[in-house]
Amino acid sequence: MKNTVNYGLLLPIFLMLLLSIWLQYWVATYEDVSAINQGIKQIIFVVIGVGCMVAIKFIDKKLIWKLVPWIYVFSLLLMLSLYFFYDANMYNITGTKRWLDIAGVKFQPSELAKIAYILFISKELIKYDMTNKEKDFHTDLKLLGQLILYSVPLFALMFMQKDFGTSLVFVCVLGALLIAVGLDWRILATIFGILMILGIVLILLVFTEFGNDILASLHFKQYQLNRIKSWRNPYEYSDTIAYQQVQGLVSMGSGGVFGKGSSGIEVYVPVRESDMIFTFIGEAYGFVGASLVIILYFYLFFQIFYAGLKSNSKFNIYICVGIVFMLVFQTFENIGASIGLLPLTGIPLPFLSQGGTSLVATLIALGLIFEMKVYD
Repeated sequence: MKNTVNYGLLLPIFLMLLLSIWLQYWVATYEDVSAINQGIKQIIFVVIGVGCMVAIKFIDKKLIWKLVPWIYVFSLLLMLSLYFFYDANMYNITGTKRWLDIAGVKFQPSELAKIAYILFISKELIKYDMTNKEKDFHTDLKLLGQLILYSVPLFALMFMQKDFGTSLVFVCVLGALLIAVGLDWRILATIFGILMILGIVLILLVFTEFGNDILASLHFKQYQLNRIKSWRNPYEYSDTIAYQQVQGLVSMGSGGVFGKGSSGIEVYVPVRESDMIFTFIGEAYGFVGASLVIILYFYLFFQIFYAGLKSNSKFNIYICVGIVFMLVFQTFENIGASIGLLPLTGIPLPFLSQGGTSLVATLIALGLIFEMKVYD
């Protein structure tokens, strides 16, 4: 047994953190903010996140196992507290209560809830494996019912916060873990079919006045519906609701093969420091630079999977699957939106987008991977 530093995992994390500081500094030079201050701010988030990651490495997994239900309940209470301690400034800007403001410290509880949810579902799957040596359609159906029941409070809170994008992350994580546990293919096919139908119906409702009324009654905001419309035909709305998408596409295309360099940015893209950070990479470093960043993400995902497999623990494997698909979905959605493949959802690009909570939460999740003992 080995419990040394996982250098294979440390390398992509180190490179991503350096890149995040570099990008946030250079993006700020094109905005009405101090580039030096933004760079220092990002360094502070990196230091806090790395400190949390290192601290978690030294927490015994047996203790984490015992605390999992309490961690999940605590994450739900944090999200519930948004109705009492939300950030008023962000509420005035976005119309949503997603940011906690406690004594001047602001963060998004949903980012921490992702980790709590992965740990909780992973433990439930282990308990299912231990109590059901012989699995069949009925035991799998019972498991699905239990997981849905446990997930209802979380999704109810997400619905009340009008955070559709982050809700999709939880759905992706749950789906990946159900596949990992080997849920009966008939159940998986039914779930996939239902989600496909719901997705198609949702898209169709967006493009009819009657459908818009239905979605409004379900608390969908107009800006959310506009994201679907602008994704379908961005150039039709290039001066209005699709301005951000069109500018992003122009920025990506203008970078060419090798890009213009960090100091050669010419295309203005709204919210470039967060939702559209990949467009800066595409314009500054071109197709080659953007491809290298994607390859670095894939290398990180591989190292997380590999760490779980080498740990020889099902609990660890489930945690790794949950974390990987959490990061994969966020990466795929953010980059997909930047290049016009997917509609915008406001999901940050892991490591690189502006946002301290997202970065720290990602490093906390990776701290769980570093904690895993490796067996030869």
